[in-house]
Amino acid sequence: MRPINPVIPLVVGVLSLLTVNTEARSQAPNAIRRVSSLDQPTIKAPSKSNRIDYLSHFDITFTIRDREQRVKLELEPNHEILAHDAYVQYLGPDGKVHTEEPIKRDQHKVFKGRTLVGRGRGQGMWDPVGWTRVYIKQDGPQPLFEGVFNIRGDNHHVQLQSSYLQQKRPQDIEIPQQKEDYMVFYRDSDMLRPAEVPTHLDLKRSVSTDDPSELEARWTMAGSTCHADKLGFNTNPDHPVLDSFTEQKKSSWASMPMADLFGFGLSKRQDDIGTVSGGNSGGVNLQSTIGDSSGCPSTMRVALMGVATDCSFWEKHDSRDDVQKTVVKIVNSASNLYEDAFNISLGLRNLTITDKECSDNPSSAAAWNIPCSQGNITSRLDLFSEWRGSQTDENAYWTLMTDCNTGSEVGLAWLGQLCNTDVSDDGTSKVSGTNVVVSTGAAGWQIFAHESGHTFGAVHDCTSQTCSTSQQDSSNCCPLSKSSCDAGGDYIMNPSTGQDITKFSPCTIGNICSAIGRNSVKSNCLSDNKGIVTFTGAQCGNGIVEAGEDCDCGGDENCGDNQCCDPGTCKFKDGATCDDTNDDCCVSCKFAASDHVCRPSTGECDIEEKCTGDSGTCPKNTYKEDGDGCGDDGSGLTCASGQCTSRDAQCESYMGSVTGSNKTKACNDGPFPVCQMWCQADSSFMSQQCTGNSQNYLDGTPCDRGGHCKNGKCEGSKSWIDAHKNIIIPVAAAVGGLIVLAILFCLFRRYRRNRNTMKPMAAATGYSPWPRPMPPPQQTPMRRLSRSPGPGYGQVPQAPFSGPGQGPPRGPIPTPYPGYSGQGYDVPPPYSQTVRYA
Repeated sequence: MRPINPVIPLVVGVLSLLTVNTEARSQAPNAIRRVSSLDQPTIKAPSKSNRIDYLSHFDITFTIRDREQRVKLELEPNHEILAHDAYVQYLGPDGKVHTEEPIKRDQHKVFKGRTLVGRGRGQGMWDPVGWTRVYIKQDGPQPLFEGVFNIRGDNHHVQLQSSYLQQKRPQDIEIPQQKEDYMVFYRDSDMLRPAEVPTHLDLKRSVSTDDPSELEARWTMAGSTCHADKLGFNTNPDHPVLDSFTEQKKSSWASMPMADLFGFGLSKRQDDIGTVSGGNSGGVNLQSTIGDSSGCPSTMRVALMGVATDCSFWEKHDSRDDVQKTVVKIVNSASNLYEDAFNISLGLRNLTITDKECSDNPSSAAAWNIPCSQGNITSRLDLFSEWRGSQTDENAYWTLMTDCNTGSEVGLAWLGQLCNTDVSDDGTSKVSGTNVVVSTGAAGWQIFAHESGHTFGAVHDCTSQTCSTSQQDSSNCCPLSKSSCDAGGDYIMNPSTGQDITKFSPCTIGNICSAIGRNSVKSNCLSDNKGIVTFTGAQCGNGIVEAGEDCDCGGDENCGDNQCCDPGTCKFKDGATCDDTNDDCCVSCKFAASDHVCRPSTGECDIEEKCTGDSGTCPKNTYKEDGDGCGDDGSGLTCASGQCTSRDAQCESYMGSVTGSNKTKACNDGPFPVCQMWCQADSSFMSQQCTGNSQNYLDGTPCDRGGHCKNGKCEGSKSWIDAHKNIIIPVAAAVGGLIVLAILFCLFRRYRRNRNTMKPMAAATGYSPWPRPMPPPQQTPMRRLSRSPGPGYGQVPQAPFSGPGQGPPRGPIPTPYPGYSGQGYDVPPPYSQTVRYA
């Protein structure tokens, strides 16, 4: 690896490709400078009654006072908003569930529909101009509702007086207070732009201070972006790079910190997509997928989710029922954007409400339920993610709703963690399918939609700041188009809330749909529109095939010339066994043949699915095993999440367009997280320069020692010994054999040496006429070993003698018998002094 050359003139191009972490923090909405009221609200139902229930289809008409504009909301029940098994659980001070009960659908009058405005002065002429989501709080002659309606791209946020005052911030405009509750609203266009803040200090007064300098300081939104494109999370527990990059802030290049040179800090946590680098997003260059929705579901799917509220959120409401209604209202309002953009609706399955009292010593069972004075939005996300990992549900994701912001930051989310029910721990962060949303009044649904967008894999829209560092080239932000970078702050994934934000940008649609289509973001947890059970029971005509129904084409207006389904009974017509409009394996109202391909293969690693011949449902999508070879021989391609790819191929797909080179390859050597993209372009100024981005390799991509990437982490890797058994086993056998031979050889040598050693002879027995010598005086013997072998007893210690001139007898012993010559036997010592050594 060569160090960066400080004189490279194209350093700006490199800057946009350097590792950027992908955690983002949403910023608080701007101040509300104008509020108006809704006059003469009237419910108009088919029964000509002003009483409605949760199943009613009806209209609400009213007049917008400040513009004298007549508005009509055409409403129908939103059955998708609550799952059939939705329930609420209440946690006690100990953090444990004390009460659990089902969420009763008939208690929530939640509706969806469209907005129309009156044409001229005529009473019966209406033009459709947008969408609406509302929650009816009171029906009858003086109805009250909360929610949002859209008129030509401008959101109108409706709140009751009581709700506005509860959630009002010091910088928001005051409203008249009345004894009876009434409805107020403000538009996105009624909120201050950042440039207008210094000229509207009159709106920022509060009971605590009148000091303009302090008020202006409160309104300073330093860098009013949430930096999703600059920070992120790294799920690899062996991440060796982050600390080194953080330390670079202390290093210098021409006496300037690298982070300052690049124009952004490489700190571990700064915004609202996790921490440390990495994440699951589109995995392709986002400029190439703008407006492409091909990866998203072709039929409506439902993302069932869970929401938990902490003690600070409780404090903004009068009762548990109010908490429940607020959550339902927020999810209902945000779901419309997902239905329109991705054909996915958001449904509430679980609601967890904590105790109202905030304890300074929270229970470990719900450690995230802490006062605003403790921790920050980052620590709440970590604690909440850890808690989510202990749950046993199969929700698409979980959201924590709180009233504790960190400065101007009001949202935090992990990138691309849809359908991730587990929690991973890198030692400093807990990562799961979670996000945190801070309550910010009627615009809270926009923050919820924004953070959920990160969960679905969306990065931030490009701004003038990110465009200045060319981050659109490395897909760290979503550009407006292929030729224009700055998205203008007009879409939901803008880093901060603002005016006229009503939908996802075409780039975000391509971002999320491509992520789902190539499985870099999982979608297996999404429910299909088949056999759904709702609290309302079977409601024929709502477009949902519920329990007890054969089909549901959406009533007379939507069914048209449907030949399979009776719109009045939601039963199959005579002779029909399925519905072509809802069943993939249905042809002319009959089950398709078993050779009918209902889901074509998208490539070599994606197995095509065929109908069974006895069902209208297409079998589950299946792929070849991760790691199976594919492509041409020697290409190095393997299957990963249904894609025939490699590390080099993914780098080429994602970053090749940055340099215009098709020779972009992966950096496989160096201190890089093995499951996070680090790529090297084959160009003169970037030769051997490895650059990172906020993307993980596809799940199933090979990594260290036989492992495969999963959510940015290398799992299933073998030890070095396991990975090299073909070498270790024969080498170990050879070495072991040599050791055995060495031991046998040593034993053989020992045996031979012992045989060559002189053996001691037995003492002579029988009669001897010669007297034995006198024994020496009794004293401790001086044991001196004889080193020279001799006849008789062999190694024998010599007996000591005392007295002058005395010594041991030497020479042969004379014998009186002729014919016997002296044999020279040494006299043995007394028995009591004998010591033998083998």
